[in-house]
Amino acid sequence: MNQYQLMDARKAHKASSSSSSKRCKYQVFLSFRGDTRKGFTGHLHAALSDAGIRAFLDDNELERAEFIKTQLEQAIDGSMISIIVFSKSYADSSWCLDELVKIMECRERRGQQVIPLFYNVDTSDVRNQTGSFAQAFEKHEAGIGEDKHEKEKVQRWRNALTQAADVCGEDLKNADNGHEAKFIKKILGEVNKQLRSKYQLDIEHLVGITSRVNDVVHMIDNEKSGSKDVVRMIGILGMGGIGKTTLAKTIYNKFERIFEGRSFLADVRAVIAHQPINGLVGLQEKLLKNILNVSLKVDSVDVGITVIQERLCCKRVLVIIDDADDLQQLKAIAGAHDWFGPGSRIVITTRNKHLLEQVGVDSTYMAEEMDEKEALELFSWHAFKRDYPDQEYLDLSKRVIRYCRGLPLALRVVGSFLIKRSTAEWESHLEKLQRNPDGDIQKILRISFDGLPDQEKREIFLDISCFFIGMDKDYATQILDECGFFATIGIRVLIERCLVTVSEQNQLMMHDLLRDMGREIVREKSTGRPEKFSRLWKREDVTNVLIYESGTDEIEGVALDCSYKARFSAQAFTNMKKLRFLHLRGVKLTGEYTDFPKKLIWLCWHYFPLESIPDDFPVQPKLVALDLQWSKLKIVWKDCKLHQNLKILNLNGSYRLTKSPDFSKLPNLKELILQFCTSLSEVHSSIGDLGRLSLVNLQHCKMLKDLPLNFYKSKSIETLLLNGCWRFEKLAEGLGDMVSLTILEANRTAIRQIPSSILKLKKLEVLSLCDVEGSPSTNLLPPSLQSLSSVRYLALAYCSLTDDAFPKDLGSLSSLVYLNLNGNDFCSLPSLSRLSQLQDLSLHKCINLRAIPDLPTNLKVLKAYGCIALEKMPDFSEMSNIRELYLRNSGKLTEIPGLDKSLNSMTRIHMENCTKLTADFRKNILQGWTSCGYGGIFLRGNDIPDWFHCVHDDDIVYFTVRQSVGRNLKGLTLSFVLSSGSYGCRISIKNMTEGTELDARIIPDCPSYGTGYYLWQGQLSNDKLKLQDGDKVLIEIIADRYNLVKKTGVSLVWDKFMNENMIDYHLCAYEQHPYQNQVNDDDIIHVEDDNHITKSPDFSKFPNLEKLILKGCKELIKVHSYIGDLGRLSLVDLEGCRMLKDLPLNFYKSKSIETLLLNGCSSFEDLADGLGDMVSLTILEADDTAIRQIPSSIVKLKKLRILSLSGCWRLTEDAIPKDLCSLISLEHLLLGRSFFCSLPSLAGLSKLKVLCVNGCEFLRAIPELPTNLYVLKANVCPNLETIPDFSKMSNMRELYLSDSFKLTEVPGLDKSLNAMTRIHMEGCTNLTADFRNNILQRWTSCGFGGVYLNGIYDIPEWFKFVNDVDNIVFFEVPQRIMGRDLKGLTICFVYSSDNPVLDSICIIVRNLTKQTALHTKIAFARYGRPEPYLYWWRQLSNDEPEDVYLWQGQFSNDVLRLQGGDQVSILVRPDDVHFVRVKKTGVHLEWDKVMKENMDDPDPHL
Repeated sequence: MNQYQLMDARKAHKASSSSSSKRCKYQVFLSFRGDTRKGFTGHLHAALSDAGIRAFLDDNELERAEFIKTQLEQAIDGSMISIIVFSKSYADSSWCLDELVKIMECRERRGQQVIPLFYNVDTSDVRNQTGSFAQAFEKHEAGIGEDKHEKEKVQRWRNALTQAADVCGEDLKNADNGHEAKFIKKILGEVNKQLRSKYQLDIEHLVGITSRVNDVVHMIDNEKSGSKDVVRMIGILGMGGIGKTTLAKTIYNKFERIFEGRSFLADVRAVIAHQPINGLVGLQEKLLKNILNVSLKVDSVDVGITVIQERLCCKRVLVIIDDADDLQQLKAIAGAHDWFGPGSRIVITTRNKHLLEQVGVDSTYMAEEMDEKEALELFSWHAFKRDYPDQEYLDLSKRVIRYCRGLPLALRVVGSFLIKRSTAEWESHLEKLQRNPDGDIQKILRISFDGLPDQEKREIFLDISCFFIGMDKDYATQILDECGFFATIGIRVLIERCLVTVSEQNQLMMHDLLRDMGREIVREKSTGRPEKFSRLWKREDVTNVLIYESGTDEIEGVALDCSYKARFSAQAFTNMKKLRFLHLRGVKLTGEYTDFPKKLIWLCWHYFPLESIPDDFPVQPKLVALDLQWSKLKIVWKDCKLHQNLKILNLNGSYRLTKSPDFSKLPNLKELILQFCTSLSEVHSSIGDLGRLSLVNLQHCKMLKDLPLNFYKSKSIETLLLNGCWRFEKLAEGLGDMVSLTILEANRTAIRQIPSSILKLKKLEVLSLCDVEGSPSTNLLPPSLQSLSSVRYLALAYCSLTDDAFPKDLGSLSSLVYLNLNGNDFCSLPSLSRLSQLQDLSLHKCINLRAIPDLPTNLKVLKAYGCIALEKMPDFSEMSNIRELYLRNSGKLTEIPGLDKSLNSMTRIHMENCTKLTADFRKNILQGWTSCGYGGIFLRGNDIPDWFHCVHDDDIVYFTVRQSVGRNLKGLTLSFVLSSGSYGCRISIKNMTEGTELDARIIPDCPSYGTGYYLWQGQLSNDKLKLQDGDKVLIEIIADRYNLVKKTGVSLVWDKFMNENMIDYHLCAYEQHPYQNQVNDDDIIHVEDDNHITKSPDFSKFPNLEKLILKGCKELIKVHSYIGDLGRLSLVDLEGCRMLKDLPLNFYKSKSIETLLLNGCSSFEDLADGLGDMVSLTILEADDTAIRQIPSSIVKLKKLRILSLSGCWRLTEDAIPKDLCSLISLEHLLLGRSFFCSLPSLAGLSKLKVLCVNGCEFLRAIPELPTNLYVLKANVCPNLETIPDFSKMSNMRELYLSDSFKLTEVPGLDKSLNAMTRIHMEGCTNLTADFRNNILQRWTSCGFGGVYLNGIYDIPEWFKFVNDVDNIVFFEVPQRIMGRDLKGLTICFVYSSDNPVLDSICIIVRNLTKQTALHTKIAFARYGRPEPYLYWWRQLSNDEPEDVYLWQGQFSNDVLRLQGGDQVSILVRPDDVHFVRVKKTGVHLEWDKVMKENMDDPDPHL
């Protein structure tokens, strides 16, 4: 059973919740007995009406004949407040009593406010049904006898009276001695008060708000603040448009009714901006009016502060200050906690973190972007007015989601713009957004940029947005500092203003839309002319500037990333005199560098193509960072010039470099990175003279054997990295003189002995020497390590350390936090109990270790799996900090003494394959486990402990929460038995009563441990589950496909301490949702990309199902057999279900399925022979499956229009039925990328329009084809030799035969050219000259398309105007001669391409005489064929030969409008000049030739 089986319960829940959320029809419902109608109740109703309050009174709303129970209940249900007028005769009426029951139900279920009024009746008579109420009930009970239902109804009346009397109400006798007028006035005041709290802030489309609200509630909640009387200020921080205001409004609506006063001050920044003089005073007056409900005039800000302090200091208030951006605003409105009464809450939303720090908030919530699911739902509400897109818009919607990157503002703006627009308009707008950001979005985001305090910080933001996203913050800071920007404080301010973030890896990050904003600001300043941009980052702009050498001194930064080789002249940079930053990748510059810019601060040139930096490259006196990673350098400089300012030199991956540069010309170098310089064998001795060098990274320099002795004289080096230098043999004795050394890593080196002078390194904090075996005759380590008092991290794994070689005073390293001794040979360890700072000890695979000594009590993690000789563990009873324990495969262990006394701190215990554990030990740790959330206990075992209340022999367990009877349900203990394999499991907890599902990913992924079964036990807190008495609950353990869940058990935990694992909270993934994220109506099930679904639903629950979409559910292995019984099912989409092997036989009985999609079901093997019985099947797509055979019965499918079986690698010609021509409706037959050698005759397929056999490498011949065929695709069929006669193919429009090398001709093709728009025969190098000439000379189609051939054939000789070296042709149109008409132009060009994607080529026809130009995109460069995996090699190797192609096409003069005497130029310009280069161009004028304009555009993007 899985999530689908509860959809019907979910629907019922959804229906009830939606009805309860309707807007109230009435404000007040009056429940009364008729004896008060013309007196008290009538006066009360009049007073309510006079006050503008809509109150329901039966004779005003319903005629007596219509006064039936259902209408009364609707009126009660549609009211915000119910007032019950208890008079002496109230209980006489069964109508009144039924009303009362309904009212109390609404109070319980909807939180409806109830005001009981006791009109000349005692409260106790109502509560206890005495006095007149007793007499009334004697009459009600008199005639009911033994009728059970009547007795139950009377009891409900009694219960309702008791409950109502217990509600705080008003008694006439206690109100001014029974003065009715004053009593009514008091009631009116109470109603007004309650109604006021009902009017909440309007929020449209609350999506994903619950988890965010809960996080803020945790900060704002009274009970969790230490004292209910504490005043707390909470900040909500985030970039513009992130949803801060929506969150604040939701908080306001949630809490406002529990405060004495409340005020929401909206858009404070904008208020002050529009009213700079009186804005603050106006806000102060609004605050006071909202809370005190009176208008107070404030003369000045100072007076307002005094009034706020005096009038609000005793009131418990909720104040929301929205979008504050200046400290003076907060000082005027909420300057200190003590301005407000005890228990008050002040919430401030802002983009400025420092502002919150200045005012002294108690907690700050960082607003987060929406995840993809939330974003899609919010976008759908704005674009479609529902929570999921239309199917035809789904892919487009996902593109919008990717563009918006979870920013609610962008989702709202773009969604609202696209509503009711066509898919073509969506496509157009998305293209526009990629080039030009949306103005409405930018306006909001730019507020933060414009609010920066000075120009320096704005410049830093623009530099980061163009060049430094994803780069190390410290690295960027050094570069930007040199620009004079004071980047340390500048970047800090950008972070505070939510314009920039810093990742855990210390990388500068920025939201994509903020990045686009920064780049748009750069564009705006230069009126859109790239050569005037201060910063160039867009490849198209950069290449245009470099090609045309149009750079100016406005340009300060250039970034160009070319995936493939690109060449430009170094002279293109000559005029960029102010160039600060240059970032190139995969670029080659030719020519001299003499005039190259001389003010570079950052030069980053990855894949630098030269063997040394040119001698004429100018000295760069301001250069801070030189980054030449993956270069072809053999030496850095032949003659090194002084680089006084250089601080960072990065030559990572320069695999040809044999020796380092002379460092004497780099006196201020701080960081030297030479890792992966695999040929490096020598480091220059001048390195020891660098007084500021702090980092030396030589990792994986596999030819390096040692360092110069001068190196060890350095007093500045802090970090030395030698990992992977496996020829490196010796650290010199001078190592101890490197007094600043803090980190030394030399893993996987040939070092035999560490010099004893290492003990002099008093600052050393990290020492890592893993996989260093030392010499057989000497010990790797000094006999004592006591002097290394600062070492915090010590790693000596796999060093073959024996008992004799192990330092005995290891326990004296008082600063040690992490100790890794994995894979060593010692049998015992010295005592470690004195390592008071040690938190992590790793002893994995110490196979001789028999006992672990006493451990320090602060230890948090002990890892010792695979210690097969381990028998004894220390006493754990005092290990109160231990959190994780890994001891699997320690087969000799029987117990861990005292572990049961330290369980409160633990989150994980791994003891799989510890087969000798005692029963008492197992029981103690399992029953004593308290940790909730991520982790759990992992043991060997195949049964659930016997104390579990509910156990099932499967992956599910079902139970009902019992009545609590004074107990508190704290949570659940869960357990399951799993077959060997990884623990890639999640837990699904479905509350069938509430219609909700909690996905809990709390089980760590663990590797396989061999055969057998393993037991997991863990806990879930009811704080997450929110289970209540009577809830029906289904728990499912969803394992990956390699595992089998044998048993599942659950035990309810009452009144037991449960410790939520908060330290590993970030590893948990809790997701609460209504059953599943599918679109489920009665007729549709739609789920995409859910990798946890293994089984489809039981379709018997969905008899009206029309569409089943389980796309991309990669773990789906089974489809329920009832699917064949669904009489209305028309669409089955199972694309991308990789594990699905087949469909149930019953499936093929369906008479209704029209479309079956199996593309990408890579394990799908068999279509059953019953396929032919699916009489309605119209579309069958099964690309990239493992289908072996097409069932012969397929020929019975008379309605089949599309059959697609491309990429079915097991399909051979024997598997294809010979009588395919029986498919009389077939229009598309797609059989590409298959291994058959031949095809049966297809001539009888009279409706066939498209045949595709692309990539059929063994296909030798194409059979006779139907004459109605439109498109034939047979690209990359290298063995194809025979093509049928095309002379009668009068409907053929497109022919694709690229890279069919053996073809010499297509018989009769020249007779069918009139209908054709495209011929692709690139790579067909054996075509006869006659065939080529015939198709080129007889081509008639104008516009999009053309003839594509291999370029070795050159421009045909009949072309009159030819440029043999370039992409432009000039000519003059002759005067009309002898009555001939110019019909158009035939254009031909030869081009080379090494691009792996399709590239458009622009043909620009300029009439120089008339000053007009026609820009067209009617041709496309063919697909280049460089293999992706050769990319890195091509970057580092010599140039590859280019493929050359020829294109010919035509323009009609109906479009060109050329006349005799016109001077004309034809320019052929590829969109991407890096990868497509035009080598020759020709033009031929066509006179009196029939030219057919190709109006049918086959490509929707053109």
